[in-house]
Amino acid sequence: MNFKRTLCIILAAMAVTCACASCGDSGEADKGGDTAQTTEEKADVTVTADKLESDITFEDSLVEADSSKIEKILGVAPDAYRKAKVFISSTGATPEEIACFEANDGMAEAIKASLTTRLNNQKNTFTDYKPEQAPKLDDAVLIVKDNCVYFCISGDSAKAKEIIG
Repeated sequence: MNFKRTLCIILAAMAVTCACASCGDSGEADKGGDTAQTTEEKADVTVTADKLESDITFEDSLVEADSSKIEKILGVAPDAYRKAKVFISSTGATPEEIACFEANDGMAEAIKASLTTRLNNQKNTFTDYKPEQAPKLDDAVLIVKDNCVYFCISGDSAKAKEIIG
């Protein structure tokens, strides 16, 4: 039974990673006009997810989840976001994961609610499965900035917050 639950957790995390891959800057060239843009307008969740994955030391290796896994693992429906990139623990031995979303209009809070549910489910699982991993879950980062949602479970929440800004 623990194996099935762990497998479900892994698949959910993989889905989050994929969802985050589609959020961010469109890459279109500036066509002129008003050059005053806020940091939020330039936010690219895929770049942030990659930076979280590369700049934070994770106990486990993380794998990027494809878009088909995001809804199943994280409970975030595809119509809730424009772009997303999600990384999950490759083994399921840790709750470590990254999920960054650029939400569709009005959907950031719904994505946050899904990630909060994911976090609570992970806490329930790892309390019994690997209680030494619980501090990572207790210090998880879940931030909403305008229409972007950032989620990171790692051993270095301070670094995650710094990267997210």
